[in-house]
Amino acid sequence: MAYILRGKLCGLICAECPEALSHVTVRLYRPRESQNVTALAVASAKETFAILTDEEVQAKAPFLLAEARTDDDGNYTFTLGEQDRYQGEAVEVDVLCPTVPHLKPGPKDPVPLQFSITTVQPRWRQADNDFLAVWDYCLPQRFWCLVRARFGAWTICGRLRTCDAPHTPIAGATVHAFDADWLQDDALGDAVTDASGRFRIDYLTSDFTLTPFSPFINVEFASGPDVYFTVQLGSVTIVSETQADGRQPGRENVGHCFCVELCSKDVLPPDVEGVPHWQQVEIFDIHPFPSLAGFSPQGYAGGAGASYVFAGGVTLKGNCPLRNSAIPANPLEYRFLIGEWSWPGGSDDPTALPTVAPASLAPLTQILGTLVGYVFYTNGLGLSDSAQVIVDAGDLKPGGWIRVDGKPVTVDMRDGTTAVVNVAPNIFLRTFDLLTVNTPAITSLHPAKLPGGLPILDAGRSLTATESEPIRRYRIGFEVRDGSTLALLATDGLDSIVFDNSLVIVALDLEELRSNACNPIAGGLVHILYTIDHPHLRFFNITISNNNGIQHPPPPLPAASFTPPPPPGNYLFRGGAGGPHLSGNNGGFPVNVALDPPCAYRVAISWQTRHYLASSHSIDRLYCK
Repeated sequence: MAYILRGKLCGLICAECPEALSHVTVRLYRPRESQNVTALAVASAKETFAILTDEEVQAKAPFLLAEARTDDDGNYTFTLGEQDRYQGEAVEVDVLCPTVPHLKPGPKDPVPLQFSITTVQPRWRQADNDFLAVWDYCLPQRFWCLVRARFGAWTICGRLRTCDAPHTPIAGATVHAFDADWLQDDALGDAVTDASGRFRIDYLTSDFTLTPFSPFINVEFASGPDVYFTVQLGSVTIVSETQADGRQPGRENVGHCFCVELCSKDVLPPDVEGVPHWQQVEIFDIHPFPSLAGFSPQGYAGGAGASYVFAGGVTLKGNCPLRNSAIPANPLEYRFLIGEWSWPGGSDDPTALPTVAPASLAPLTQILGTLVGYVFYTNGLGLSDSAQVIVDAGDLKPGGWIRVDGKPVTVDMRDGTTAVVNVAPNIFLRTFDLLTVNTPAITSLHPAKLPGGLPILDAGRSLTATESEPIRRYRIGFEVRDGSTLALLATDGLDSIVFDNSLVIVALDLEELRSNACNPIAGGLVHILYTIDHPHLRFFNITISNNNGIQHPPPPLPAASFTPPPPPGNYLFRGGAGGPHLSGNNGGFPVNVALDPPCAYRVAISWQTRHYLASSHSIDRLYCK
């Protein structure tokens, strides 16, 4: 039995600008006798937060229970058990920061800092044979900015939008930040706005305190810079502030964390419905804001802890208007393209991630019926009605292009007849779905390695490299063109996504049942032969139970779980094997059942894959004792 504590840590630059506490060390401490644990566990973190001195860290070192390092997204996992002498009690949570995210390099290396957040009593819930709890926490702005200040980090988080309603984000603009100095304006830094108009600029104290006379004279007496901005979109200046703006209230002496809203009167908001774009795969953004979980460079979705892969029909979401807003008479067409990553040498390698990018992309024609919208009409009874507009493989034009404008839709007139309505802008309501990928049709281009699975007589042996399914990683592109001029109007892409429709290879047996499956167990041992193999396994475990419940929970029975990266090699967790079978019927994983009472028993192997929306499965073998 183990206690598994998972969570995610972040800090607020401001309410609209969170950042993950990535690559920090989370430390759990046992409470000291002098502490009122109950009071600490219910206290607000604002009453317990403290930056620790080196002496304070050393004083609590003997009470250290465990420590874990967060990943890129701030996720952490602790697995505590008997070896840790832990029984589910409250723990004090500290964080050791070797640095802070986005710290601009300076003349000196950062000095690590440890702070205490609070005392937590995890809310444990039982899952199989373990206890699970989740504790997510985001440090309030005043605490996290205090930590960043200790590292000499200064940050501007902002958003750029149109001044006119609906205040549309302006993407791709270069924002320059300056300090309105008395002698000369100091350039604090610049950044390019993302699709949501957001930008971030990180700088150091030295960026606004150096003067022409430094280091001999420092005439900056203010504690922080007086900030003003200019913004360029291409070669055009769309925001042009001056020193006077930097002297205004709210801009003078800004703190280590400063958030700002900028707008431009020179950029008019576009018709949002007229902007073609691809935004999501299922619920996962292909270009997420940094605080959200999108796709890893390797192609896994939902952040390191989830690392989802996809199977079956996978929906690509976004918007493609029916017509070109610049030339309203011209229809628009869109398509997706696909290419597969491979390995050096070209052969499948189940022991490594594919690292050779596709040389080119081909039209994605393996699609399923997709509800892209509704067409509205008046039926035979004179009433307003609607019908689904479904795009499928029959709608694909040469090159994989899809044109929804003008598509004929057969509708029910509700009087026993049908009619054909052609899609047009004034009678069409779109959904957010562009296309559903038929991933089995794509992955089946590679024949299954073990199409019939593993026979029970082979339970216990490991698969060979030629029997193991590798990771199938793909690159996807998106294009929109004018259907009349054929001019390309929009492009986008997802560098990596993993499609996987392979079977979990699993087999389970007992040595004692191989000669006669109905034999009762007479000795003091049973020998479990198991094999489980899949390129994207989340966990597996083996249990022995009877009508009174679990008798031999893991550990010590075999069990293993996917460990979120880094390193990327963690993506290669694929299961295990306990065997092989030996001629003396004493191979496999031995379990001492001598003290188990006479009864009927069930040996089960349970597992779950990392497929998005996957559930757990199990198979079993029965024996009597």
